[in-house]
Amino acid sequence: MKKGLLPIMILLGLWHSVKAQHAGLEQYYYMGTYKMFTLVPVGYLQTRKNWYAEGRFNYEALNTLSLYGGKTFEKKALVSYSASPILGIVLGQINGGSAGINLVADYKKLNFSTQSQYTFSVQQRSNNFIYSWSDFTYQVSAKFAAGFSLQQTKLYMVNGAFEKGLLIKTGYKNWTFPLYIFKPESSQRYFVLGLNYEWQK
Repeated sequence: MKKGLLPIMILLGLWHSVKAQHAGLEQYYYMGTYKMFTLVPVGYLQTRKNWYAEGRFNYEALNTLSLYGGKTFEKKALVSYSASPILGIVLGQINGGSAGINLVADYKKLNFSTQSQYTFSVQQRSNNFIYSWSDFTYQVSAKFAAGFSLQQTKLYMVNGAFEKGLLIKTGYKNWTFPLYIFKPESSQRYFVLGLNYEWQK
């Protein structure tokens, strides 16, 4: 069995054992001249009582599994938001823990989302890092959005790094297909393609 399937199988098992409000599977493909082709599967679910679980592979580091749990706080209004503070464990190339927040906010056709975290290693302090991935998009039509993205990484005792990117996103029924182009102005540009599916109840 491929290790990348483990978080997906765990979350599918949870999906069948609890009354979920919504759940999703996301698969990201990293491609580029200076990036090896990498699969990054992510699975998540939220129960009707707003408990939240998420599993990732190859996200914090290559060959690394992370499992998170937390609770979602959300509100529907002129500016709607959903915030999920999470705590988790990280196992693999990095072994340790992580704390973060997933945040989404909507205002009319504007959307902001960010996934921020602090991850620490119990083996080597130099592997500790702060990381966030933020997207800003405008909903051009019912099935098409465009905007920009920003990744920020701060390693232990190292100056922070910023990566800017462009984002286009389309969808069909429960599927969404985001395409990112990071460092588009340089020869080190790389692409991230997402194939994402979400269930709603």
